[in-house]
Amino acid sequence: MPLAMNTIHYTSTTQLEDRMRCHSIMERDDKPEFCTDVPEQLGGRGAMPTPGEMLAATVASCMLSMIAFTGAKRHIPVQGASIQAACGEGKSGIGSLHFRIHLPHVHDEEQLHILKNAVASCPVGSSIRPEIHQELIWES
Repeated sequence: MPLAMNTIHYTSTTQLEDRMRCHSIMERDDKPEFCTDVPEQLGGRGAMPTPGEMLAATVASCMLSMIAFTGAKRHIPVQGASIQAACGEGKSGIGSLHFRIHLPHVHDEEQLHILKNAVASCPVGSSIRPEIHQELIWES
């Protein structure tokens, strides 16, 4: 059944499997897929990442994509860049997201400022509810 949206850019189908595993398939020609699990202590398998872990990793991936794109466009040396991501629990779900951004070849303050602005424009991170605190730690 098609979704009723004005503009659809990305679609996927997620199916519930046994022991609370969710299997998602992206609806593109190459059909990439992934699974998430509920942690074992909550009755799930616990073998795959949780949706919260995937959320933190997805935001980090978007941030790093923005760094890569901006670095290429502005000739900033971003090779070897990485982001460590974590999520903290709140009262009713994810309460915070934490990112340690490592840029081993960026030592110029102007270049760092440009990359910080690129990360601030990450569309995935900007989609997170404002009450969920996002902490960014920058390292060279």
